[in-house]
Parts: sequence; structure tokens; C-alpha cells
Amino acid sequence: MKIVVFTGAGVSKESGVDTFRDSGGAWEQHNIEDVATPAGWKKDRELVLDFYNARRKQLSEVEPND
Repeated sequence: MKIVVFTGAGVSKESGVDTFRDSGGAWEQHNIEDVATPAGWKKDRELVLDFYNARRKQLSEVEPND
């Protein structure tokens, strides 16, 4: 069994997971309302799915940190 824990405040950065707020992070590349709200989902489901699929894909390319 595999367990994945998502935390906040950049804790995963050490493992190589892109952050949301750092320079070059997700919120510099995307408007939060477009990818993280029900209104964004209604407006452009493909954009929202692409955004989260890219984050999930990145998880297969990183290693756990201490």
C-alpha cells in the first residue's frame, strides 16, 4: 500500500515538488480563480484538469524528503 500526504507551505519543496507561492510557482503561472475554484471548473474544465494532472505527474518524478 502507498500513502501520499499533501501538506502546505512548501514542505514538499525539498523533494522537488513545485510550490504555489515561490518565484516561478503555480500562482505566477496561473490565476488561482481559474484553477482552484468551482467557477474556474465551470469556465474551463480542461485547464483545471491540465493544471492538476501536471502536479500529479510531477509526483512520479520526485523522492520523499526527511
